[in-house]
Amino acid sequence: MLSNMLDWTNIFRYLLCLFWVNGGFLFAADFSDVEWEIVPTDKGVWSFNHETNIATAFYGVAINISDPSSGGASIQADRITIDAEIGEVLAEGNVSMHQNGLVWRGEEIRYNYITRILAAGAYRAGQSPFVASGTELYADPRTGNYRIGNAYVSTDDHEEPFLKVKMESVDIINQERFEAQGSTVYAGKIPLIRLPKLRGNLDRSSSQFNTTPGYRSRFGYFLLNEYNWQTSENLDTTFNFDYRTSRGFAGGPDFDYHLGPVWGSGELQTYYLNDRNTELDAQGNRITNDRFRLGWFHQAQMNDQLTAKVSIQKMSDPLLNRDFFETFHRQNTQPKSYIELNQQWRNFALSALAQPRMNDFFNRVERLPEIKFNGLRQQIGVTPLFYESETSAGYFSREYMYDNLPDFDAARFDSFHQILYPKNYFGWLNLVPRIGGRYSYYSSTTGTGTSLNEQTRFIFNTGTEASVKLSRVFPQYKSNIFDARGLKHVVVPSVNYVFVPKPNARPNSIPQFDYDIPSLRMLPIDFPAFNAIDAIDTSNVMRVGLRNELQTKRGEDEIVENLFYWNFFADWRLHPEVGQDDFADMTSDINFRPRSWINMGSQVRYSLEDEDYRLADQSITLTPNDTWSLQVGNIFIRDEPTYWGTGNNAYYTRIYYRLNENWGARVNHHFEARDNRMEEQ
Repeated sequence: MLSNMLDWTNIFRYLLCLFWVNGGFLFAADFSDVEWEIVPTDKGVWSFNHETNIATAFYGVAINISDPSSGGASIQADRITIDAEIGEVLAEGNVSMHQNGLVWRGEEIRYNYITRILAAGAYRAGQSPFVASGTELYADPRTGNYRIGNAYVSTDDHEEPFLKVKMESVDIINQERFEAQGSTVYAGKIPLIRLPKLRGNLDRSSSQFNTTPGYRSRFGYFLLNEYNWQTSENLDTTFNFDYRTSRGFAGGPDFDYHLGPVWGSGELQTYYLNDRNTELDAQGNRITNDRFRLGWFHQAQMNDQLTAKVSIQKMSDPLLNRDFFETFHRQNTQPKSYIELNQQWRNFALSALAQPRMNDFFNRVERLPEIKFNGLRQQIGVTPLFYESETSAGYFSREYMYDNLPDFDAARFDSFHQILYPKNYFGWLNLVPRIGGRYSYYSSTTGTGTSLNEQTRFIFNTGTEASVKLSRVFPQYKSNIFDARGLKHVVVPSVNYVFVPKPNARPNSIPQFDYDIPSLRMLPIDFPAFNAIDAIDTSNVMRVGLRNELQTKRGEDEIVENLFYWNFFADWRLHPEVGQDDFADMTSDINFRPRSWINMGSQVRYSLEDEDYRLADQSITLTPNDTWSLQVGNIFIRDEPTYWGTGNNAYYTRIYYRLNENWGARVNHHFEARDNRMEEQ
């Protein structure tokens, strides 16, 4: 335990995590995907002062936050004050925050969602294997600087831990370096070591060696090795040297560089092998033995609103990622190469994108370049109306893999504008009628793929979205079986109606650059969420949905959790086109959590026309503690030769066991029932 306590880099990494794990959603640069639900407790009361524009919840309030990037979180306090004028949220009295296994408790936390600055008073926090406390926290993610006052860190989760490190103050600079004043290691009340001043880096040590042995039928026995070397303060180098008995030697250096907070950081990746056992590609040709992968990835946050991203990937063949970088391949089967600049304002955004095709064995739409100007949804003056828009211009080239089909290119200008009138009626009915229009210009196409003349297109759209939120609370409900104390039933029926009359130019008469892409999930039906610009056609459809939630309180802290969640919707085509049925597929998402550590999930897409499943994904996940977890499931995807291609019927298991603080083991199985093949083990 003493050796763990004296691992200073891990200690200060953990203190940094107090901000990022517990507040990743607070520091996000974009709140568009973050959902906030403010729920007063049974005795909680809301008040709002129209003159000061200050809202206050007191006598107990909970905030449930859902964020795809950092996970869900729950905040509870006796009193929460929101000042919309200055963008400040103040939580006071018995404040507790839970996220991703980290528990934070204090008496006050102050957060400004405009400046992203976080400040807090005395606190106590814990996430295995550490616990920590202090008298103050201050975080400014704009500069990457953090300050912790009178802190202690220990692996002993008791009110008075035996072995601990006390620090008068800790400064974390640019999320890269730390400076601690007055650090003392204690065993009980006896000081063992005192360091008046301590400085260091939060990145990995100057050098380390990692090796991964194993066996796969595709590789034979293998030994994957990497040597990490901190070449300088701004450059880390990783040398990869791998051997697979069936494929031979492989490797190459990777370079991680850091150019400072303005110019950002990035990575240059290289990998080469002379493969002794290549396969056939989609054309039936033998892949060359000389196989390689080059990648350049860079990201810079030049200021609060301006970001730059670079992703350039060149490969020798389409199967290289699948064969040797499987995790990356599953995330992106046809990786794109692009350079992008993005400027954000309060109500507008401007971006420039250059997307060349680096690998001719992938289908790609080149954008050289594409400029977009978006007007985010915003109120029009003092009126109750809202406005949003999307305008883009660029030169595009559609290119097919292996030149199977002739390429074509053209210039396009597109501008979409929409006005909305969201309003709540009777306190429970939400209506959002909308009306919009789109103008598009296409130049004459060049290339042998198609020959279309210059033309313009006008599109009108209208519709409305209606939803009702109904709820009922059963405070006396208790169940030992479901570990439930209290029950809240939330029902949200919704209808989204979209009407688009027949445009003057149909999709078959204009070049298709942004078109419908096969998806296992149902695509949006309204604008601007539906962004297949060139595939827009007449539409008269109604999406009908119903969301059911059963919420309960669990644990000593009475954290609000979903006991049961079901979201169902289907599209009703009021005037179907030729080849369409009256109803599109039905989609159903179900999550059932009979206990906090048991999660049963079901995702279904059912064809009402064929009376058959297109997609069925069922799973059960057990996470009884932070030591082990188990997931078992089956995913069925129906064959759709003209849409997404060949389906599958796969059974999968994922087992994870945490051996200690530094080691863990994971076992995955993926069995394809159609051909009785173990695809992964």
